[in-house]
Amino acid sequence: MKTDIGGMMDTVLDEVRMQPGIQPGPVFLEAKWLAEHAAHRNAVKFGIAMLGLFQNEQEKDLLLTLGRHEEFTLYAAVAIHNGMEDSNQVLFELAQRVHGWGKIHIVERLEPASQEIKDWLLRQGCRNSVMNEYLACICARNGGLREALSADRVDSALLDGATDIIEALLNGGPAENMDDYEHAPQVLSDYVRLTREIGTAAKHLSAIFSIHAFLTQDEEEWAVRMSAGWSGQLRTGISDACQSIMADTKWISIVMDTVSSGDSPDRYYGVACAEQLGIDIWDTLYDQLAANPLQNFYYYQLMKSNDPDRIRKFVQFATEHLPLQQIATGPGNKMGYGEEYAAHRNLGAILQSLDRFEGIGTELIFTGLNSPVISNRNMALKALEGWNVTSWGDRLVEAVTHLLVVEPEDSVKERLRELREAKGL
Repeated sequence: MKTDIGGMMDTVLDEVRMQPGIQPGPVFLEAKWLAEHAAHRNAVKFGIAMLGLFQNEQEKDLLLTLGRHEEFTLYAAVAIHNGMEDSNQVLFELAQRVHGWGKIHIVERLEPASQEIKDWLLRQGCRNSVMNEYLACICARNGGLREALSADRVDSALLDGATDIIEALLNGGPAENMDDYEHAPQVLSDYVRLTREIGTAAKHLSAIFSIHAFLTQDEEEWAVRMSAGWSGQLRTGISDACQSIMADTKWISIVMDTVSSGDSPDRYYGVACAEQLGIDIWDTLYDQLAANPLQNFYYYQLMKSNDPDRIRKFVQFATEHLPLQQIATGPGNKMGYGEEYAAHRNLGAILQSLDRFEGIGTELIFTGLNSPVISNRNMALKALEGWNVTSWGDRLVEAVTHLLVVEPEDSVKERLRELREAKGL
């Protein structure tokens, strides 16, 4: 069984410190050897942690190199913090080289000791491969977001970074959100002002939609906010400004250009804004899917249509391009995570909406019933629950009957029993 030594590290290091006969020189060399050459990751972690017991400026390059590996970043950060006089600047160097949980660990420990660090926190600090929400409030506070946005003019990089922070704070989630951020009223007011003046990207408009949705939440939530720096006048003023921005016709071409550029990093924002503005982009996305038939993003977006003809066209495309035989290997207990289940997830994106389109997608439903991924089978059953049994066809009736015999998951088996009873089978 794989064991991580992280929870034991402090105890081990305390024991090392209390040993009176330890010779620092050999211990340092042994720690360095483990960090550089050990074959097991736990031994590498132990070596890095041991280096933190000593002044280790001469091992800066080693610690920066190891710290770029997400599993070692926290250990390297602690070793740097404990063993270098200019540790904060070295942590800043490392923060610019990592993503994921490693970046979270470092930014949480990074002191905003210089304007360079503050500028980076606001422009790039919270943008991460793990949820931006974890670092948004930290970056807003330590980077001085309120002061930065109060300027008459800002550079585009700051507006983009502020957009990331504000969107994450509005999303909320596992960390502090907009209601936890003490400067929310001023920051939102200034962001809206600046976007009206210099906003030119779909992500800016997306943030405006998010701010407007925040401002129109129910009055119970706003009763609490009114005692935390908000006023009715400020709320109304920002809301009116948001509506003015959203009504500007310039956004139509900006959004369409973003959506049409299939490789744009802002594509998600373009699609979200098109939906808010009522712009029909289905054909554009379908054409892009044809060039990249397994791109998960398109499957969820294209199934949002309510047009049966479009759904029928898309289902036919999926039937021809998804590896249905490779998916239908028989029921199992797989959760469907990982790259090897990308096609299963694409199938699931279609199945979860087929209950609205009776008679369309029987081949995909059959495949879902025979998938090893539990959610595929559940979504296939959801589709059949929404259909009249006369639309199933003999093949699906037989598949449901057979699945009841071989289904390994009790919850799915119970759903099968209820389905058969409801449909009179």
